[in-house]
Formats: sequence, structure tokens, C-alpha cells
Amino acid sequence: MHVILAGATGLVGGALLAQLISDPRIDRVTTVGRRAPDFAAENVTSLTGAVEAWPDLVRSAGAGVAISTLGTTIRQAGSREAFAAVDLDAVVAFARAAKEGGAAQFLMVTSVGASATAANFYLQTKGRAEDAVRAIGFDRVDIFRPGLLRGDRGGPPRVGERLAMLASPLTDLLTPRSLDRYRSIAADDVARAMARASGQTAKGVFIHHNREMAG
Repeated sequence: MHVILAGATGLVGGALLAQLISDPRIDRVTTVGRRAPDFAAENVTSLTGAVEAWPDLVRSAGAGVAISTLGTTIRQAGSREAFAAVDLDAVVAFARAAKEGGAAQFLMVTSVGASATAANFYLQTKGRAEDAVRAIGFDRVDIFRPGLLRGDRGGPPRVGERLAMLASPLTDLLTPRSLDRYRSIAADDVARAMARASGQTAKGVFIHHNREMAG
């Protein structure tokens, strides 16, 4: 199996890359991004360039499974427009190019509460990306909607997320099981769930929340 991964330098993407390169089902992993991941392996190829160049790189890779862990925040991006350029435009362009390159399965990380009809712009953008990917025509789409991601991101601090992570043991305890999709979840758990789903052949669209990812 040949997997192409966008977002390998991020929190979930980095953890997922480590899972993929040790998976005996996977012969090759290709990463695409503005920079290469910090570590490499014999079965990993890194394609780098401006976001505008990614579609050509992705099509030429010819992977059968494509995974997006791309994601930022409005604060980090600097504006709503810049946020949407990553979480919507770049994700969808990557998906379209992967389909044109022969991918049958697409996996993506969005967020709990993602919906194109959400009042919140962040969740609305995530939902629009989901809808656009569904419409591309993959045999199988796996959408992962985690709650607050726990883990060491490195890079510039995200103060709001850091405070939320510190509070998460208490807020998770106070959140009933029926609403456990809104609890926090370790990025490593999301990565393991994505690795397990990679290469699955049952057709359709599959939504994964915290309970399925941590199980």
C-alpha cells in the first residue's frame, strides 16, 4: 500500500507518520508539505513546495490512500481568509489531486461539531471541507472529528489551547459519557485510529468520534 500524507509536520500528522512507517501493510509513505518532516525512513519520500505546487506533486505520486491532517487556527493563521485557505482550500485541492492520481480512499481530520451549517466559522469551514471531499468521488472517506487534541505541538504557543488542555482533566470528568465526543483526546490516539483505518476497503463515508478513536 502506498499512502500520501499532507500535514506530517503537525501534531497528529507527526504521530501518524510514525505509525505508518512501521505498519507492515504499507510499502511506501509519501509526505507533501511546505517542508519535510524532521525524521525520515527508507520507505518515506518527502515532496516539498509551495501549497500551489502540491496538486502536481500529489498527482505524480500516484498513491492509493491519501490522508490530510492539515489544520490551523484563525488566530495562528491571522485571519478567517487565511484560515480557510488551509483548512478548506488546501485540504480540498489535496483531495482532488489525490483522486486524480488514483487514490481510492481519503482520510481527514476535522473537529467535533463540524458542519457546513454551523454558526461558528471554524466549525463551518471544517464542515464545508468535509462536504467538498465527500463530493469528489472516493470509494471510501474516513472523517475523524476529535475533541480538544492533547499533545506537544512545538512551535508558537497556542495559549487558549494550552489553558484548555490544563483544564481538560476536570472538564472531561464533568462531561457525561453520552457526550464523550466533546472530551479531549490524545493526538496519538487519533493517529492510531487513522492508521488502523488506512487501507480499509468497505465503501462509503465513515465518521469517527472520540469513542471510536480511543477504542
